[in-house]
Amino acid sequence: MDLCDCHCHTERSDCAEDVTLEWYVEIAANSSRAFAITDHSAHICYPQHAKWGFWTDEGREIFEQHKDYANAEIDSYIAQVRSVQTGGMLLGIELDMFIDGTPVCDETRMGDFDILLGAAHTFPALHHEAEPQQVEAEFKVMFQRLAGWKIDVLAHPFRPLLLKHYAISDDLVKWVVDFAGEHGIALEINSHHICRDEDIRMARLAYEQGVALAAGTDSHRKAEFGDFSYHCEIAETVGVAAPKLYWHPPQAAMQAAK
Repeated sequence: MDLCDCHCHTERSDCAEDVTLEWYVEIAANSSRAFAITDHSAHICYPQHAKWGFWTDEGREIFEQHKDYANAEIDSYIAQVRSVQTGGMLLGIELDMFIDGTPVCDETRMGDFDILLGAAHTFPALHHEAEPQQVEAEFKVMFQRLAGWKIDVLAHPFRPLLLKHYAISDDLVKWVVDFAGEHGIALEINSHHICRDEDIRMARLAYEQGVALAAGTDSHRKAEFGDFSYHCEIAETVGVAAPKLYWHPPQAAMQAAK
């Protein structure tokens, strides 16, 4: 199937299981698959003793204390992937960000990726399980801040809210689709943690409005990689063939992988 998997993790992501960069290199060298290595910026930038520090109340303090470490690790990550990049493999990152717009990544290296995913994994109102109106307001702020860094794809738009048991209204789905369309951002259909109802509503509206959708397996284990069955299910529900529904990286990005 001619889809680009925009979201794949390696051992650089602390949540990964059996996937490694070496394994992806072997796939890229022996197939025509297009896919992006997109490890969590928060897992790259936070020290070993605090790999999940970004998701805590001390997240900003830990990040500031280890800024030199973070910058060095981003340099290492870019250099490592570039050194083995082959076939249809793209260098990307799943960008975490603080609510004031500060990226968990060396700002001077943001233009060095072939593909940039943005994720609103956590923010104060969500972390502290505030009232729905406050959570929704801060969610929109996070999306707006991520757009300011010219992300290509918004990863799993509604998953963080759903994991905290917040309902996703049709109005919020429409806001996300409208905003993505205005800023040329693709919205990810993510098969790692399925949000079927929200994905169907988002996909239908996005297709009607000509807003791009991106296919991401968000692979944390080998069994997930290359499995686009869920993405095909969503495409069938929308009523269009999957290769016509999903975004593909620009030619310039694909040339960088050659």
